[in-house]
Amino acid sequence: MTTVIKADAYKQLKNEIERRGIKNKFVADKIGITPNYLGQILGGKRNLTADVAIRASQVLGLPLDIFLTKS
Repeated sequence: MTTVIKADAYKQLKNEIERRGIKNKFVADKIGITPNYLGQILGGKRNLTADVAIRASQVLGLPLDIFLTKS
């Protein structure tokens, strides 16, 4: 199976949320996931899926490639 999301992509997302000083609940609501689910992703307990990475990049105005592996 090909992995398109970096193993540490959740760290990139966590750092960006912290850098901006925004609440996880706000981000989760905008992405369309629960705050608990986002917390699990940011804590490294769940994998960041491609779908969530796409929505997070759109919501936060980030380039999607920060979450993607290089081919």
